[in-house]
Amino acid sequence: MIRTAMILAAGRGTKIWPYGDTWPKAALPVANRAVIRRQIDALQACGMETIIVVVGYLSAQVKTAVADIAEIHFVEQGKPTGTADALLLGLSRCKEEREFLVVYGDILFAEEDCKALLDSFHAGNGSAALVQPLGRLSSQEWLCAEIRDGCVQQILGHPREAGYRLCGLYALTMDIIGDLETNPGIMTSVEVGAMPPPESELAESLNRYIRKGNRIQAVEAQQFFVDIDKPWHLLDANTDLLHTLGAKLTADCISPSASVAAETIDGHIVVGDGSVIGNDVKIKGNLWVGKNSRIVDGVILGTNTIIGDDCLVREYCRIEDGSAIGNRCVVGHAAEFGGILMDGAYSYHYGEYWGVIGRSSDLGAATVCGNLRFDDQTTIHTIKGRREQPPSPGANAAFLGDFTRTGVNTILMPGVKVGAYSVIGAGVILNEDVPNHSLIYVKQELIRKSWGPEKYGW
Repeated sequence: MIRTAMILAAGRGTKIWPYGDTWPKAALPVANRAVIRRQIDALQACGMETIIVVVGYLSAQVKTAVADIAEIHFVEQGKPTGTADALLLGLSRCKEEREFLVVYGDILFAEEDCKALLDSFHAGNGSAALVQPLGRLSSQEWLCAEIRDGCVQQILGHPREAGYRLCGLYALTMDIIGDLETNPGIMTSVEVGAMPPPESELAESLNRYIRKGNRIQAVEAQQFFVDIDKPWHLLDANTDLLHTLGAKLTADCISPSASVAAETIDGHIVVGDGSVIGNDVKIKGNLWVGKNSRIVDGVILGTNTIIGDDCLVREYCRIEDGSAIGNRCVVGHAAEFGGILMDGAYSYHYGEYWGVIGRSSDLGAATVCGNLRFDDQTTIHTIKGRREQPPSPGANAAFLGDFTRTGVNTILMPGVKVGAYSVIGAGVILNEDVPNHSLIYVKQELIRKSWGPEKYGW
């Protein structure tokens, strides 16, 4: 019976810029909770008693995210050389275990699918991997699997065509150790012309394990699943999770110390200690509110919205469906916001925002995020030098890294990304990505002439 899970959270999220430079992906918030917290919730619900987390880049943030959970053990991967090496490090902490779960630290999965994976394993069908039909997704973005008779026959790295992708959730036994130790440090299971990076990918060890005649059962994900690899995947994960949580919310849960005076409430609400919702607030669907937050003065809240602790949401602002407002945020003065506002960010004064706004960012008055292109297309993004046109509606959102600021009347065109520690000055119309640590402002030419009563015939 599997009682141990390994979470591999050591890698650096280079493709999720502008967030990967200041966040480990496992600590990124989805519906106001770190990805790793949501993983651990699901794992513990599935009976996991020991959880080992392999950490590396910005490991302190991962540790802080789960600091109150006693059953978590950490292993440092000094140099992130790949997921196969990371798993070997994790297994060094549980030599007495014969079977275990492996979870990539940047995925969001449903408890039901994890249980189905474990059921398949415990039924004696051999090791198991969670897989997902690709659908509209491009196979060249993922580690993919060829499935036959309910089993993984072959794994291919970013192939030109495939039907399924691997989800990064596996039930394995110690029989895999030899194939981990002999991993060549590069993915060899690629099509001709492909160019894999030099890293010890777990999928390569799994392929070698299969070639020896071992069985890996393919368990298809039936619930929501998101691999948080690119910035727009944060929006996908947030929307999908809030929709799922909203469908499970069947009753109100209001703290005795909270005050709810709103008369227009559709759906159910969860309100934490000391929070206040005014009588002129309109709640259009399910809502979660943390502790000591104030939602007052004509606010309109869309369905499946979450607002964190110590927030001030006021003065006729509008929060769109499926949005997450982090802790200690301010939204007010007729602002419209949709997407993810991370902890400590401010948006107000007639601004219109759609996207992901990083920690402690300050959006100036009348900042506007354009998200509708005149050609009705999705924006082409450049990720590590590669052009991509995402199918996700989030492709046209704005993505601002941590600690950014915008000036009055800044306009962010569809799909722009702004690096951390940057300032976009007043009146700038931004239509290109901006690196970290940048200051962009308009150099204005002024025309000066004399004027006075004589111009009016005096």
